[in-house]
Amino acid sequence: MEGQYLKNLEIALKNKNVNSTYLTKTKYDELISEVKQLKLKSRGHKLLKKYDVITVSDMEKLIVPVSNEGNDLKYYVFNEELFNIIHDTHLTIGHGGRNRMEYELNKKYKNITRESIMLYLNLCISVNKIINELCNMWEDLKIVHGKPRHSQSQGSVERANQDVENILATWLQDNKTKKWSEGLKFVQLMKNRSLHHGIKCSPYEAMFGCSAKIGLKSSVLPISIINKLKTEEDLEAAITSMNTGDHCEVDETLIEEKNEEEKIDNRINKITAVRTESVVNLKTQANRMKEASEKRFCEAKVGETVKIKIPDVDRARSDLRCILGVILAVHDDNYKIGTTEGKLEHTYSRNQFTMCKEKLVTVEEVPDLTITLREAARKYSNLGGQGYDRCNCTQQCSNKKCKCKAAGKKCNSKCHSNNNCKNK
Repeated sequence: MEGQYLKNLEIALKNKNVNSTYLTKTKYDELISEVKQLKLKSRGHKLLKKYDVITVSDMEKLIVPVSNEGNDLKYYVFNEELFNIIHDTHLTIGHGGRNRMEYELNKKYKNITRESIMLYLNLCISVNKIINELCNMWEDLKIVHGKPRHSQSQGSVERANQDVENILATWLQDNKTKKWSEGLKFVQLMKNRSLHHGIKCSPYEAMFGCSAKIGLKSSVLPISIINKLKTEEDLEAAITSMNTGDHCEVDETLIEEKNEEEKIDNRINKITAVRTESVVNLKTQANRMKEASEKRFCEAKVGETVKIKIPDVDRARSDLRCILGVILAVHDDNYKIGTTEGKLEHTYSRNQFTMCKEKLVTVEEVPDLTITLREAARKYSNLGGQGYDRCNCTQQCSNKKCKCKAAGKKCNSKCHSNNNCKNK
């Protein structure tokens, strides 16, 4: 899979102009040397505003310059290590989709693009398995991978990965086990540290004011260094050796706050700020959903014909799924609807019915009689209606212990599953 990913990445880069977003290993090393030489000169250079060099355990890494205002340390990565970084992140968040991966990767890396993430998702076995299952379910369905920067081709994958059940299923598959109960705590962590589209951060971050810590992978150390660590002494040496190219040590706040009280105050302020922002984002999402709903469900007027869906328990299999009605009145966005059999007892909101293009029922055809939707469905039924009662008899409905037989009705398709019946 890694070989195929690098091959696809190479093909994608051939159609691009020369830029600094994607870095080969050679270009990466050249930038490190150039930045180190420029830092020895007295005057600044525009390259130094974009790049800096940090040394960790005798390994030089390209980073975004760290300012005094912020503590975030972000690494530049070269093309050859893209796959391993994206793959580890994808597994860590439970085979999360594009948006979740992008959110997680941007915490630590600077130049991992949405396009490179999409190239990986197109090769992911679990993602392709979901697509194949959809195709098997609907034979006429054809899903085609779009260009990596076209997010709509992955919409179904993104929605599927938000479900806890699917996250658990992928965890079982990755760990080759059937002990699903052991995976619940891992699934819970994956869910809580993944991006929530409503609040624009992870649930963990909204609760505790910081990102969830996953051992050393959540530290500022690069993955290549973490993989080499064996003992606590190695870890201490790696942290101690972290310094920039001009031998100026990295801000100590990257590792630990100087003052414990200040650390607590900062955490409380961060929690308050994140929760306040989450509330604002939720309100924004609610307004956006309301606008979409209003656009989809336009206002209905008195005299227009509508379709009302019949509940499953009130409909026999041979009956129509909807009944036709006409709007009689509108009060506070609630609609009073009538049918040719009478006025419906309850009022309905706009999303509970569908408007018809033609006027098939008029107000004059509605009798001055109030009925329930169940009664209306029964009168429109071809077989006398489904009715609310259904029996679960196991004795072939041969006596009046059967609800249907006691009520003088025949059993219907919703009764007693596939058991034999003498009341049909």
